Amino acid sequence: MKCSVVIPTKDKLTRLFLTLRCMEPQITPDVEVIVVFDGCTSDTIERFKEFAWTFSPKCVVSEKNLGRATARNLGLHHASGDVVIFLDDDRLTEHDFIEKHLAHHEKEKCVVLGERMDSRLREEEINRLICDSDLKTMLAKVYKNSKKEFYYSIKKLFVSNPSCSLRYIAFITGNVSVDRSLLLKLNGFDERFKGWGYEDTDLGYRLVKENIQYIQDDNIVCYHILHSHVKGQKSKEELSNLKYLKTKFPNEKGLQRAIVFYKLKATLKL
Repeated sequence: MKCSVVIPTKDKLTRLFLTLRCMEPQITPDVEVIVVFDGCTSDTIERFKEFAWTFSPKCVVSEKNLGRATARNLGLHHASGDVVIFLDDDRLTEHDFIEKHLAHHEKEKCVVLGERMDSRLREEEINRLICDSDLKTMLAKVYKNSKKEFYYSIKKLFVSNPSCSLRYIAFITGNVSVDRSLLLKLNGFDERFKGWGYEDTDLGYRLVKENIQYIQDDNIVCYHILHSHVKGQKSKEELSNLKYLKTKFPNEKGLQRAIVFYKLKATLKL
């Protein structure tokens, strides 16, 4: 099967470098990497051009910051693979990351969710990782400073039962793969979601309504290199997107109950 890895990015050049470095040994003629520069500075793009890789990532540039949903759709538009893996620009992966994702899709059309480990590293430590000549050594350092993300571990409980109608709660785009034909059928992400949050929940919910199987594979590991964000702004964007999600599916009682919980989380700025 052919695979497209879609990575949106916004001025996190060091983390993007490490993400692509982990991708490099996994690239075959049947694997393409699409980097969507979503409103990045000209300096970021020019410095990125200085990187030398053994493969040629497809670069899609939007001068305006379009947001997560639209940026991922841009990547999807340029994708040619049978399967699309959505990966964030701050996720480091093991050597068999792509291979393990694709193995599930060989059997049936499905959604595959990987494991997320959060890595807390100081910026100077992250910058030093670039200097590690051996990829295994670098990942060992990241692993040493990583632990499972608690909130995501709770979300995974909803996938343990394949028939659970709430399994969309675990659909998080930092480490997920979907058959491209399914994404095109559903017109990808809803671009009316702006800023942070719930464009992935929305797509995950629509995939559940298509009766698509969800598979959780904890052996497909990625390490999330954490970064700071403005909690107040993130909370504001969450609440705005939740308001839209609520109006989009007014008669879906299960989803409406989940939105109540999400609103509480956003209000408490968790």
